[in-house]
Parts: sequence; structure tokens; C-alpha cells
Amino acid sequence: MLLISNGCIKKLAKKTAKSKQYIREQVSRKAGRHGISSVAAQIVWAKEQGIGVTHALNNLPSEVREEVRSANKNGATPAGGRTIAASQARPGAKKPRAITAATINSLLQDETLRERCKDLIRATKHFDRVFREATTVLDDRLKKKSGIRNMNPVNLVGKVLNPDPKKAIIEISPDADEQQGFHAICQGVMLVFRNKAHHSLSDKFTREDALKFCGFIDTILGTIEQADIHLDRV
Repeated sequence: MLLISNGCIKKLAKKTAKSKQYIREQVSRKAGRHGISSVAAQIVWAKEQGIGVTHALNNLPSEVREEVRSANKNGATPAGGRTIAASQARPGAKKPRAITAATINSLLQDETLRERCKDLIRATKHFDRVFREATTVLDDRLKKKSGIRNMNPVNLVGKVLNPDPKKAIIEISPDADEQQGFHAICQGVMLVFRNKAHHSLSDKFTREDALKFCGFIDTILGTIEQADIHLDRV
């Protein structure tokens, strides 16, 4: 990886007649703009400059190759300057960053959530499906942790995450305020997002909305995994 990185920097410096330090700084900025790794950004820039990258690209890990494809698909800057999308955008508009498989893998730590939502996040439309699937994962996790199977999601939250930590099957904290707060969060998720997503369709959500929501659910799932389970209270 390091050899590929240094090779690209050297070729880009020669092609653009800039210093290696300048190239490194620009690569870092390009990686930030597109939400990709520095190595992927070097490959993308080299392609834009007409530098052959096929051999280097083939030797990269699959997730980096995916970042390169994603950046190209979402409009990386060509050798001549601005992208077509950028030239048509209104002044001051920010171009959304590419959401790559590597980004999703890094953000979502819960394996079940990640594997069930990753393909939906990277789809081209119908991102309400992510909200539907993510809240289903949360509902299923509460059922598996408590052993309760036949209860609607809102009642399940009330039973399993009882605001009174001495009555809760899943005790997030012995502090009553913290237990009550977590109960309120999960109850709100079920009432606002889960119920609506399971009973109606919506195209108002963006890919970014879906990813941020999954990150929120991932935090909730992580908190549940660290909780004390009291099956004697079922």
C-alpha cells in the first residue's frame, strides 16, 4: 500500500509540476471532500491526470477499489477542472460526499444492523426502507434479550426498558433518570419512526438521513449490549 501511495504522489508531482508536500495536502483535501481514504483519492486524481492506474488499482483491497468507483460515480473532478454536476449546481451549493461501503462499515459497529441496512443505504432510492429495517433490528434485539416474542413494539419497550431500573428487564443504569431517559428515547423511536415506516411509504428521506439514523440506532444497540439483563423480571 505504501509503495502504491508513494508512487502515485511522485507521478502526480511530476505531472502537475508541484511539490510532493503540495500533492499530499491536496490528496488529503480530496479524500475529505469525497469521504474516501487517501490512497483512493490518489488513484482518483491520477486517473484524472491521465496517469495509468490499472495495475495499482488491481492490487488494492476491495474496499479501496469500491471507494474509487464510488468517487468516480459521484463526480470526482476531471483533468480539465470542475465536474459537470458542480458546473450545473447553484453557487455556494455543497456537493454531498460519497457514502462508501468503507464509510458504512466504519460507522456501524452492530453486525446485524450493518449487514441488513448496508445495501439499502447504498441503493439509489426508497431510503425509508432503511428506517423500517433498522427499527425492526431494534425491536428484534429487545425481544431476543428479554425472551418476549409476542408484544407490540411500544408495549415491549415499556415492559423491557421500564423507567424504573428496579423493574426493567434490560437495566441500562441503576440511576432512575438515565433509565427513564433511555426508555423515552426508544419509545420515541418506535412511535415516530418504526410505526410510521411500517404502515406507510415515503420518499422524503435521503441517503444521508438513512445513514445518520442507522448511526443513532447503532448507538442504542451498543448501549443495550452493555446493559444488565434481569430475566427473572419477565
